[in-house]
Formats: sequence, C-alpha cells, structure tokens
Amino acid sequence: MSTQLSEVIKERIKALRLPRYKLVCSVIIGQNSGQALRHVSRCLCDADNDGFASASYSNNSLFATATVYAVYND
Repeated sequence: MSTQLSEVIKERIKALRLPRYKLVCSVIIGQNSGQALRHVSRCLCDADNDGFASASYSNNSLFATATVYAVYND
C-alpha cells in the first residue's frame, strides 16, 4: 500500500511540471495501537533551491506519513 501511495503522490507532483527537479517520495504506514514512533530523515540540500513537503493522517487503527523531497538538478 505504501508503494502504491508513493507512486500516486509522485505522479501528481510530476504533473506540476517543475523543471529540473528530481523527486523523492517516502510513505510510512503503520498500525495505530498506542505506541510512539519517530521518523527522521537527513539529506544535504541547498536551502535556496531544494524543498520538501510532509503530510500525516491517522485514525483509530492506522497512521500514515508521506514526505516528498524536491531536489534541484542543475
């Protein structure tokens, strides 16, 4: 499911036709049973050109977090 969701997100971002950007999409889905989870990612980026967006969803049974990184390719 996370692979499919990642592909859908990436295709929708590609439809924006951002020139010269490479996209990386990460989706995490898990069971929501009262435990804690911390997700951390690191990368080298150019603060003037690169960017990211993240969104989260949760209900009584599951949680999902999606992050898209846009890296400028010069």
